[in-house]
Amino acid sequence: MAARAFCIIGILVLLVGFSAGEITLDTVSGPFFIGDKVRISGHLENSKSIAVFLFVTGEGLDSAGVTMENLRLRAGSGHFSSAFVHPDGKFTFEWDTAFSVGPLHPGTYHVYVVDVPLNLHRLTDIEDLSVATLDVTFQKRPSTEIPLEWAVPLTALGASIALMAPGRKKSR
Repeated sequence: MAARAFCIIGILVLLVGFSAGEITLDTVSGPFFIGDKVRISGHLENSKSIAVFLFVTGEGLDSAGVTMENLRLRAGSGHFSSAFVHPDGKFTFEWDTAFSVGPLHPGTYHVYVVDVPLNLHRLTDIEDLSVATLDVTFQKRPSTEIPLEWAVPLTALGASIALMAPGRKKSR
């Protein structure tokens, strides 16, 4: 009984075939700082897929690509970031770099959005495949610390004001 069901499913897959949709991505506005959220959105046309799969490459990352949530986890073998494709073909994924596991350094990263779960090294395995890419550049967030050369004068000024304040008398 189960073998018959698998045969029917296999025949249906052969008859329907694999039809790749076309992925278009919306532009992202930058610059971005490490720790920001990056909204990746787009449209998948002419496909019955319910999801798109995302991975990222860049300096210091696995060359096959890594998941967006864990920059140490190689894309493929069931590990992908994904975004639900709505019935109208639209999808959105929010890459929250404040909560990504692994090192994210200043530089340009290449985000790949594909309609089948394959990593960068395997994208040539299937002829009818839709891939869209997006470059995202991250800068180091500016420091909010007081530079060391100003720390001593500011501390001395604060101490001077504190010492002078109690000695003041109100004049009427």
